[in-house]
Amino acid sequence: MKLTKTMFALTACAALTFCSGSLSAQEAGHEGHDHAGHDHAGHDHDGHDHGDHSHGGETLAFYLPEWKSQHVDDANKAAQLAATLKKLGCEVKQDSHAGHNDVSYRQAKWTEMKVKDHKMAEQWAGFLAKSGFDVSHAHPDPAYAKGPEAVEFRMVKWKRMHGDGSANEKQMIETLKKLGAEVQVDQHDGHSDIAFRAPTWRDVHLADHAAADQLIGWLKQQGFETQHEDH
Repeated sequence: MKLTKTMFALTACAALTFCSGSLSAQEAGHEGHDHAGHDHAGHDHDGHDHGDHSHGGETLAFYLPEWKSQHVDDANKAAQLAATLKKLGCEVKQDSHAGHNDVSYRQAKWTEMKVKDHKMAEQWAGFLAKSGFDVSHAHPDPAYAKGPEAVEFRMVKWKRMHGDGSANEKQMIETLKKLGAEVQVDQHDGHSDIAFRAPTWRDVHLADHAAADQLIGWLKQQGFETQHEDH
C-alpha cells in the first residue's frame, strides 16, 4: 500500500501526546511521565498511565498485535513512514530488496494518542485504519470534562447485545456515547445489534461523590472495569 504525501505531512504539523508508555512526538527519545503502580485514593492503576486528566483536544487509541508490512517503492517515503510509526510507539522493521522497501510494524498494546482537534483526529484515524490498525475514536460530552470526582472506566473487548428499540436502550446508547465509549449500532431485520467498548482507560468528571458512585454502579452493570479518584 502506498501512502500519500498528505499523510506523511501529518507528522510535521500535529502536536501530539502519546500515553500508555509511548513517547511524545516532540520528545522522541525521552521517557514520558509514567504513573504505573502509583496508588491514587486507595487504588492501584496496575500499570495504567492516566496522565493529568486534561480534556483539551481529542483522544484516539490504536492497536495492531500482529506484524503488518507495506511495500514502498520510494526510499524517502519508506523512511518517513518508519519514522512516523516509531513516533507512535510502534515496533518497526525495515528491509530493502528487489528495488523496493518493506516497512513492517506492530503495536502490541492499545496506545492512546492525543491531538489538537476533531479534524486532526479524523486524519490520524484514517491514516491508522488504512495502515491496518484497530482504531478507537469517541467523543465524550464536554459536560464530563470538569468536576472534583474523577471516574475512570475501561472495556477492552467489544460487548455485543441485541437491541429491542426500547426507551431504556436508547438512553443507554446515549449515555455511553456521552461518556466517551465507542458505540456501534446496526439496524436490520426489525432489530438492532449494539456493540460498545473503551479499550483504553477513559475518564469523566462529576460534581460529587454520590454522582460518582451512581455512575460507577451503572458502568459495572454494563460490564466495564472502573477506578475512582478523589480530588
